Amino acid sequence: MSLESKVGAFVAAGLALIAASILLLGNYHFGKRYFIYVTFHDIANLNRNAAVKVSGVDVGQVEDVRLEGDHVVLKLSIKEGVPIYQDSVFTVGSTGIIGSKYLEIDQGHASSNPIVPNATVAGTEAVDIQSSIAHALGSIQKMLDDLNGPGPNGSLVENLRGSVANMRKLTANLNDLIATIKPAAEKTMAKTGDVTDKLDTLLTKSNTMMTSLASSEGTVGALLHDPQMKKNVEETVASVKQAASTANDMLSRINQFRIFWNFDERYEPAIAGGLSDVGMRIVPRGGRYYYVGVENLGNPTNAPIKGYDYERLNTVDAMLGFTGKWYDLGVGVVRSAGGGRLTLTPFYKNPIGKHFSLFTQAYDFGQNRIVNGKVFNKPSYDAGILAWVNKYWGVGARVEDIGLYPVFQGWLHVNFEDKDISYLFGLMAYGAAGSKGRSPNHDPGQ
Repeated sequence: MSLESKVGAFVAAGLALIAASILLLGNYHFGKRYFIYVTFHDIANLNRNAAVKVSGVDVGQVEDVRLEGDHVVLKLSIKEGVPIYQDSVFTVGSTGIIGSKYLEIDQGHASSNPIVPNATVAGTEAVDIQSSIAHALGSIQKMLDDLNGPGPNGSLVENLRGSVANMRKLTANLNDLIATIKPAAEKTMAKTGDVTDKLDTLLTKSNTMMTSLASSEGTVGALLHDPQMKKNVEETVASVKQAASTANDMLSRINQFRIFWNFDERYEPAIAGGLSDVGMRIVPRGGRYYYVGVENLGNPTNAPIKGYDYERLNTVDAMLGFTGKWYDLGVGVVRSAGGGRLTLTPFYKNPIGKHFSLFTQAYDFGQNRIVNGKVFNKPSYDAGILAWVNKYWGVGARVEDIGLYPVFQGWLHVNFEDKDISYLFGLMAYGAAGSKGRSPNHDPGQ
């Protein structure tokens, strides 16, 4: 090859090398690209031509950086064929604490559709590591200044030094104390050994005594193993149990009785006078009672107050009753004739409704008589309503003889418990029962 050819080849190679360097250093690219604009308030020293990465893979570069008002606009050049979705997150990343900056795209979801070319999106402000480190160092320096600075009782360092000195003094005092009490502690431990030996001796004697009792040797052992003694003890225990059961039975019978006095005053406008009833309710146990009383109290020799006063005087009530939360039912004798009485409290759960009760009674189903020219040949039916003012008394109204000659009456009802008579009835009931049927397993409620 001639010299001219060699020089020409060398110049051509040099020109090719220069052209390649220009292309590489100038970040020239030949593939098709599209642009996306991203706005930031602070790009943390991100430079033009910085790489753009999606999930760590280079997909483009920062084509231009410009300041517009109070924010920075980055022009990103993205390789065609790489979609960036609308819910993607744009942040400024770094390869290390002091490494080079690049734009990181946290790829979104395909369902949100790709960002169209030349669209503008908002970036997420990056955390400036250098600023964070500077802030952390400033906080540490402030903490050290506070530790060394003066406080109410001096600086913390000085207080710590004083505390360490006090701990040393305390340790020295503890050593002196241990040295002082060591002889006494040794003597105490020696005495503890003597006490342990005495306890061992006592336990040995106890074991010997228990063995003697178990082998029926000696007086106490013989008594413990005597069958007759065993039988006597068992009988004594049984007697004590029976006595306790009897006492409990008696107390239960005495305490379960409750006696209530009932008084009714009925004012009848038609006769311009009143009628009185008095009775006793005997409650042997919950849910059941006996009632005895007298209605229409008066002197039978007196003439009727008016010509239309048909009430019979001094009639007798004697009923067996049953009670529940909302009812009171009594059957037996009502005004000296067969009948029954029912009281209902339908709204017993209501704070106000529980004070109102409905009353009805029916009696004398076979009556056939003439009083003051009036024929009474049908059963008598009475009904009324009572409002309880408190647990002792109430007021209301009632209508008597509804089926024949209705009569309206005002009503005052009084009810109170007599605990003295209750106690007396309890004693009488227990005495009447005697010992028949009672046993240690007797249940007074049955």
